[in-house]
Amino acid sequence: MTKHENIQMEIVATCRNIGVEAIQEYRGLDWRADVYIPNNGKPIAFEIQLSPQSLAKTLERQTKYIRDGVIGCWLFENPVPKLIEERPDLPVFYVQENEASNLIVNLGDRRKVDLQSFLENFISDNIQFKTLANTKKTQVVNLVFYDMSCWKCGELNHLFFVDTPFYSACNAKIEPDEAIWESNNMEYRPEIIELAQKYVANNKDLNLNLAQIKMRHSKTVNKSYMSFGCCKCDSIFGDFFVMEAKLELIYGPKELVFQGEIELLETIQLPIPHWCFPNNDHFCE
Repeated sequence: MTKHENIQMEIVATCRNIGVEAIQEYRGLDWRADVYIPNNGKPIAFEIQLSPQSLAKTLERQTKYIRDGVIGCWLFENPVPKLIEERPDLPVFYVQENEASNLIVNLGDRRKVDLQSFLENFISDNIQFKTLANTKKTQVVNLVFYDMSCWKCGELNHLFFVDTPFYSACNAKIEPDEAIWESNNMEYRPEIIELAQKYVANNKDLNLNLAQIKMRHSKTVNKSYMSFGCCKCDSIFGDFFVMEAKLELIYGPKELVFQGEIELLETIQLPIPHWCFPNNDHFCE
């Protein structure tokens, strides 16, 4: 049995298991689906595309399904050239075999699920297209601590930064833009500050002198912004120097990393077009 036939038979078997009619090699007006599902007035045509096919050709074929009120769901083996981001009019997913030769569907970099689970949820409308991704409430973050001596009094301080992105319920990465002197770094969020403070308080043997975060005025850029400051004399650690130290650690060895859990005080939402398949039925948007 070829891989194409194997996928086709698994689609049919899954449909039977959930009580859904499935027709192989179904012919429409000017199209033929590998597997067609009437699906109570919301028909789905599954296309198994293991050979290379251009985006233009895929869209040409998809247009016929859209015209006839059919949801064309494409299972590709390899990435579609020039398909830069996920689209609502073109459900494209990637099917692979894992080490145990089981068929796995890849939903971008968010999730990998077995083909049967994917089919059951796609048919049941548990996988939906969303233009925005929003953070789930509970997040696991890594805090990287590093030391920096005060330029004014010489006191050794310990600063930190967040070394992990936030995630949505469907596991989309949510990384808000950060810019120096704009008070929008992740480590300036109150729930992150609280996590760092608790870690320092619970690990007194590490002798961490946590630099204090608050609004300060910088003479260098002639503006006030959230910043780290010396725990002894409160002198500002300028964002430029903090960012420089942070970049060295991002791409270099990290000596002290703490992983903890936080509850976000507010939802962060970013424009990330994607096919949303959350673990808890909490769709993005």
